Amino acid sequence: MSLNEITTPLDAATLDSEAQYELYYSMVKHVLDEFEINLVEWNHYRICTKEELKSLENYCKRLAFSLKAMQLKYRFDEERMKVDLTESGFPNYLELRYIHSDLDLKEEFKTKFPSAEEFKDKFIKQLMVSKQHVSKRDLFEASSSQYYNMIQEEKIFQKFVLGEIKKTKSTFATYVLDWAFYDVTLNRPFICFMYFDFKPDPKIAEEIYSTIKDCADRYQDLDNMAYMIDKRLKYVHPRKIKRVDLGILHSIFSKDDHEITHALLKAIAQKDVTLNSFSLTTTVETINAVSSSKVSNDLLSFKKQEIQVWSEVVKHKYILAPHRVIQLLYGKIPETIIHLHHEPFEVEELPEN
Repeated sequence: MSLNEITTPLDAATLDSEAQYELYYSMVKHVLDEFEINLVEWNHYRICTKEELKSLENYCKRLAFSLKAMQLKYRFDEERMKVDLTESGFPNYLELRYIHSDLDLKEEFKTKFPSAEEFKDKFIKQLMVSKQHVSKRDLFEASSSQYYNMIQEEKIFQKFVLGEIKKTKSTFATYVLDWAFYDVTLNRPFICFMYFDFKPDPKIAEEIYSTIKDCADRYQDLDNMAYMIDKRLKYVHPRKIKRVDLGILHSIFSKDDHEITHALLKAIAQKDVTLNSFSLTTTVETINAVSSSKVSNDLLSFKKQEIQVWSEVVKHKYILAPHRVIQLLYGKIPETIIHLHHEPFEVEELPEN
């Protein structure tokens, strides 16, 4: 498969054939499915709790649903979905924005297009009775109709998705809130958790939601995010913040300088591994409140706010890959693999068509 005709910039690249898109869609869906399955292992090794596992599964399902919607949207369209081929491997964030915008047009287009049954009857008559090919325009309209009927706000992965405050079973906090965002610069999905204490109050709960939306909807240093959230929430005491960078997907489509990408592309070129080979690098960052101090909000105020003193950010990387790719990485970049927080997690290969 030649990728030489891919357009630049590489963070909004267009693949050059239907075959490439079919492989790309199949690969990302497969990786998300395998990541979900592997969360049981993550829970076993205490990388995530059962509560976090459920949220991670939910956000993975949202991402997979969004990808399915993109595939349907572009199936017979002259436009092509844009992909970030640098240290991402996921669609450009604008694709998610387009789906969200299309939600506003959903009802209009649902009435504009015929029903699925009408399309089906029309195509059968053309093929079986009139012996005519179905036009690309008709296929595009049928695909668009299906697309607008399937998209739902509660199922898509948006630029920012906010969960709900829930009681937690953890021993160090009473409540937990999860949220996710798709970073517009890195073009990667992130899932976050904040464990905290507060006296339940609807107004404070709304303040928590608005603060998270304002301060934690993009990638930034985790200690900076923690400080901003804590500073704004006077009546809330954060205890722990955890962020999962769903990852860099390394594959035949990658065009970056990452050492795993280099090792994988070289092995694919030499036919040491199959064209469908992949590796997912996921990063989990955690910061904990170790103590607190009281500070004045301003020079003229005698009232003091309790501010958390945060630990250093703990960062661990995890690799998910098929067996042959894991063997390859141990052979080509042993120092990197040996020093991972946990040995690579083995997942199923993507079946060849």
